Amino acid sequence: MSIADYLLSVKKLNNIGRWASDFMHRRASVAEHSFSVAQIAQLLGIMEENAGNRIDWGRLYKKALNHDVSEAFTGDILSHVKHRTEKMKHMVEEIEVLIAEDMLLSSFSEPYRGVFRDILFDGKDSSIEGRILKYADNIDAVLECLYEKNLGNKSPFEEKYYEILRKLEGSDLISVKIFLRDILPDLEKRA
Repeated sequence: MSIADYLLSVKKLNNIGRWASDFMHRRASVAEHSFSVAQIAQLLGIMEENAGNRIDWGRLYKKALNHDVSEAFTGDILSHVKHRTEKMKHMVEEIEVLIAEDMLLSSFSEPYRGVFRDILFDGKDSSIEGRILKYADNIDAVLECLYEKNLGNKSPFEEKYYEILRKLEGSDLISVKIFLRDILPDLEKRA
C-alpha cells in the first residue's frame, strides 16, 4: 500500500458506522466520531491548561485525529467485545497493529513508515494527552448515548450511558470533573 492507498483507506472511515450491533436513529461514522473526539480533546486540553497543566498540542491533536484510523481496515470493533477481558483487549490491540503493519505500513518507505507507525500507535496512554484522548472518546460516546436515549432508544443506550458515565466519574482530570459538573447537566437538558 502506498501513501495514495493510505489516503483512500482513511477516506473509508466516512462510511464505517459506529455501534454496529445496535439500532440507532442516527449512526455516526468513524470519521465523524474522530472529528468530534478531536474537538472534545481540544476543549479538555484548554481546560487543563487553564488549570495549570502543560499540554503538548501537536501530540494531543495527532492522538485524537488518528485514534481510530486502524478501523479503516478492521471496522469498528465493539467496545464491549474489545474490553470484555484484559486478555481480549490486548489481543484486539495486537490484531490492530498486525493489520496496520501488514495492510498499511509495510509498503511505506522511510521516513514515512516510522512517522506513521508513531502516529497510529500513539493513542491512549498515561500521559496527560493520552488520558485526555481516553476521556474525550468516552465523552463522545456519552453524547451519542444521550442522543439515542432521548429519542426513545433506551435499550441499550441508557445502560451504556451510565456505564460510560461511571468511567468518567473515575477520572482524575480537572477537565473531566468540569465537564461532569458544568457541561453535562446542560447537555442532558438539551439533548
